[in-house]
Order: sequence, then structure tokens, then C-alpha cells
Amino acid sequence: MSNGFDLSEGSILGGFVSNRRKKEDTATTWLSVDQLTPGRFQPRKFFSQEGLDKLAESFRSQGFRGTINVRPADDAHYEIIAGERRWRAAQLAGLDKVRCIVEDYSDNEALEFALTENLQREDLSKLEETEGILRLIETKLGITTEEAISIIRTDGHPDKVSRCDAAPNEMLTGIIEILSAFNINLQTFRSKNLRTLSLPKELKSAHLEGKISYSVTMELNKVKDEEKRALLLEEAVTEALTFREVQERVQAVTAKPEKTTSKAVTAVVNEFQATAKRIKADAHLLRNTKKRERLQELLAEIGAVLEE
Repeated sequence: MSNGFDLSEGSILGGFVSNRRKKEDTATTWLSVDQLTPGRFQPRKFFSQEGLDKLAESFRSQGFRGTINVRPADDAHYEIIAGERRWRAAQLAGLDKVRCIVEDYSDNEALEFALTENLQREDLSKLEETEGILRLIETKLGITTEEAISIIRTDGHPDKVSRCDAAPNEMLTGIIEILSAFNINLQTFRSKNLRTLSLPKELKSAHLEGKISYSVTMELNKVKDEEKRALLLEEAVTEALTFREVQERVQAVTAKPEKTTSKAVTAVVNEFQATAKRIKADAHLLRNTKKRERLQELLAEIGAVLEE
């Protein structure tokens, strides 16, 4: 498991996940696909149609595989806690029933279990991961998402943490504990995860749909011009650009023009200033009607050139 979750029974999530998995070995039953409803605590916002089609084809040829975790919703229906992708694929495959694990999950447990299962398989985008963890913090600690973000950005700022001799406040300690359960450092969550919340809509959508990685998303976000950013996003997706290629194009688009004046321009300015100085110093030139009229004609031509 590349995410590095500590799922030993003594860890924060380990005991919870371990106990659930022990029950999974025996507590399975077949339920009609029509009895299941999507979970309210599903952290995933996007399901790849291509991935669903492939899984559905597998179910058609081999039958349903795996299990779906559910909890009773009412007398006839069950809410999906984990496994919505398999449920959707089973519907596409035309299956009547799916294998389920029915348990009584609290809202807190439902969110925690769904988030853990998805992060273990690396199915979530960085934005989904961020929103899911913030929702878990809200549920477990009884604070709003806005309050959690404020605590992370203020009390959890590295400058304040390093200067503060006192122990972190209770809420910050709870947040750190939850993040640690998912092997996420507080400062990483503050500097990387929270940045996804303020992304432009088109970048959020592309990242959620798996079209661009987190690193490419944040690189494209450096382009503030909406039209240029949209064009680069389209190129990144259609041409399957690597991060390095995207970075080079972003640098080219955002590069500031040099402010140095060329030698040719400097020469023209110097010559113009010298001529004006000479005219001002030699009033005799302006007393000559022909020369004065000629100078006026030349000045008019210069003015016309400047207005082009």
C-alpha cells in the first residue's frame, strides 16, 4: 500500500478497519441492486465511464466480484458505505444482485471507512482527498469546515508553531491526529491540499476527472489569464503532456518581457534629443521661413508616425 497508512490494530484507524474486515469474512449477503442507494459520505465525485465499462464487462463474463459495504437505510433499502463503483458497474452489467456486508455504521464511521477505503486504493484526486478529510474533521471534532481551515492556516502555520512554546490547542491536536491517520503532515495539508479548494472551475473539473495530475493542475494554475490557461489545459489533455512539458509552456506564457531598450531605439532617441537641442540653441534657423516651414513639415510627419 503506497499511501503508507498505519493500519495496525493499535493505530487510530487500524482498530476500526481491522474489526470491520474481520466481520467481512462471514457477514456477507446478496441484495438486489435496486435496494441499494449511493452513500451520503461518498468522497468520490467522479467515476470514470471507461473504468465502469471495463468492470461491467468483467462482471458479465465472470459474475460479480468483491463486496459492497452497506448500512440499513429503511425497511427495504440500504445505503452504500464503500463499493459504489462496483454497484454502478453491476447495474451496467445488468446484474440483479450483489454481495454485500450489512452493518450498522454511525455517520462518523461511514465517512471514515469510505475515505480510508478510497485512499488505500489511491482512487481519490487531491481535491476529493482534501474535501473528504475536511468533512471527517468536521464530523469527528464538531467544527465547521471553515473553522478547520482557519485553525490549520493560523494555529497550524509553521511560523506560529515554531514560535509557540505552549502546547497546540485541542482542535489543532485533533486535526493533526486525523491527518496522521492518513499519513499526511499538517504543513503538507496546509500548503498543498488546501490550495486545491481555490482552483478555477475548469482546473478542478479536469483534476477530478483524472485528466491532469495534481502537479500539472497546480502548474497550470500559475497562468492567471483565463484564455491562455484554457488553451494550455486543452493542450495538456489532448496531447498528454508531461509535467516538464507543461512547466515549459507555462514559463513561456508567464515570462515577463524584458524592459531593456534596444541599441537602435536608444540611438534614435539620442539623435532626436540632440537635434531638438541644436534647434533650441540656434534661433537663427527658425527665422528662415523655408527652413522653419520644412521643420514644421518634418514634425508633422513624425507626429503621424507616432500615431500609427
